[in-house]
Amino acid sequence: MNVGGEVKLIKSRLNHLAKNLRTNQTEAEKLLWKHLKSKQLDNTKFRRQQPIGNYIVDFISLDKNLIIELDGGQHAEDNNKDQERDRWLVSQGFKVLRFWNNEVLQNIEGVLESIMGKISPSPSPSPQGRGEEKLSPSTLKGTGGREDNKSKTSPLGLGNKPRMIAWEVTRSCNLNCVHCRAAANCGPYPGELSTDKCFKLIDEIAAVSSPVIILTGGEPLLRPDIFEIAAYGTNKGLRMVMATNGTLVTPAVVKKMMESGIKRVSISIDGKDARSHDAFRQEKGAFAGAMAGIAALKDAGMEFQINTTITSTNLDQIKDILTLAKNIGAAAHHIFLLVPTGRGKDLAAQAITAADYEETLMWFHQESLNCEIQLKATCAPHYFRIMHQNKIKGVEPRKKEGGHFHESTRGCLGGITFCFISHVGQVQPCGYLELNCGNVKEQSFGEIWENSEVFRNLRDYSKYGGKCGKCQFIKVCGGCRARAYEATGDYLSEEPLCLYQPKGC
Repeated sequence: MNVGGEVKLIKSRLNHLAKNLRTNQTEAEKLLWKHLKSKQLDNTKFRRQQPIGNYIVDFISLDKNLIIELDGGQHAEDNNKDQERDRWLVSQGFKVLRFWNNEVLQNIEGVLESIMGKISPSPSPSPQGRGEEKLSPSTLKGTGGREDNKSKTSPLGLGNKPRMIAWEVTRSCNLNCVHCRAAANCGPYPGELSTDKCFKLIDEIAAVSSPVIILTGGEPLLRPDIFEIAAYGTNKGLRMVMATNGTLVTPAVVKKMMESGIKRVSISIDGKDARSHDAFRQEKGAFAGAMAGIAALKDAGMEFQINTTITSTNLDQIKDILTLAKNIGAAAHHIFLLVPTGRGKDLAAQAITAADYEETLMWFHQESLNCEIQLKATCAPHYFRIMHQNKIKGVEPRKKEGGHFHESTRGCLGGITFCFISHVGQVQPCGYLELNCGNVKEQSFGEIWENSEVFRNLRDYSKYGGKCGKCQFIKVCGGCRARAYEATGDYLSEEPLCLYQPKGC
């Protein structure tokens, strides 16, 4: 057979193999393809299982020269082969992102955030004149094919576009939770955004990026036009999710959620049983109401997750709450470390110690390696430092499937790729860091996001003080800026609940 015939035969075999792979996708590939084919990432077109040279890549955007590969499962390869493959793809002008299968299954929003960071990088150079570094073979060496962005002011290549926004659509609430950052009650609260202003805000957000929008409160279901707002965001191509206490969720409410395009609902469970949860919520029957809401979501096939705020009073129940989350069919369990703001200031004595904090996060990470649902720590940036320390120690072998997160997932994202919008339109780095970065009643969201001095400072790690500023894990962790502010009055100072001592400190 001549050379031309051999090439045709190889190409034919690759095309046949690619076709077989498309019909025998892993669950992780199916989930990621569901999101990629919808063009929700800046209208980018992807193809799946495509031959490139002598390889078949999992997903590719030819317009963006971007390849996405999943590891683990039926086509797992060893580290050397992966690096050889990636070096060749890079030499052909492609950027390569790699994720673990379980990473996709357990943290799809983080994966999409990472991909979006490569699709839509920052259009302007950083203050130090450095934008996102291009992936090169030297970058790949020793990292298992994963990127190592060295930019000091554009963290992890995310381009400083908002990837997630928590929007307090109302501060009114039917409960009186002891830890509430907003100290919310039944209201009414004057100055909340009108329906038309909410629509305008969504337009402004969509003009900047395509973030996940968390409709929160207070209790968002107390807002009469909540489903109009959700539907408007959905029609603008935004992923709309909701955070609720669950007590107002009924089958009729779930139907409206689904009709308006809400994709996931989080419900807070802060105790393993009615006694402990109701005490936390300061409302008898809150646990029963939340469980009834969960049942309504589950019956309708609506994806839901459990959120838990950790204090010293429920620290010994976290394992039981995780078991509960798995038993009731939750897609995820997110833990939140108490930040002493709002009514949470009254719980200062119930805050866990730095040692308990570290131990809890180490346990949570170990659980994530084999847990069948997504586990995520929020307002706990040290978690990502612990993850990276474990990788360095070889705790997560290359071939092992577990709760892996991509390097573009990091700790504190406040003002970097995340922000909070209050019920009266005030934009903040997060709900716990009450620094007024601008108000959408007076400026467009885009103007605030781009020009806020607070946001610019948070994006420049060279301005961080104390041991955070000297820490080699600063881009991975960043420390909780809200806890730093509450402790010192300086949001750029060191995180007060961190045991880790960086080199040179």
